[in-house]
Amino acid sequence: MKYPEQVICRALSATPAVARHLGFRLFPMIVPTSAPLPFGTYQRSGVQREQTIGLPPGVPKVNLDINLYAASYAVIRELADACRERLDHLDITSQGVSVSNVTIEDESEDIVQLEGGDLPPAWQVTFRLSVQWSEA
Repeated sequence: MKYPEQVICRALSATPAVARHLGFRLFPMIVPTSAPLPFGTYQRSGVQREQTIGLPPGVPKVNLDINLYAASYAVIRELADACRERLDHLDITSQGVSVSNVTIEDESEDIVQLEGGDLPPAWQVTFRLSVQWSEA
């Protein structure tokens, strides 16, 4: 099975300004305890499918949250700005999955205490995305 999250993560990891900070440290919901900051997580927060009578269903829309974490405000802002630039209105096809009309519905920032020992607080930026997708 192929997922729009994978296409979006690959697009972010291929963006030099994002890769400089994250590399491939974008994880589905749970981060390995060995992962150093900065890193990111993603998760679906909802899927809507158009319902029709007698016709195939329309293009599904997934709501996707991307959370970024870093040890400093300067790094989190640079990373968030690079992600925003790449994500806003992204339209890409990769490995049989087409992602289109990516819209950043909301962006917020916070300071959070990460689990796992005596880690200092981390800066967090959350993007709430609306993504249309289909399997080609």
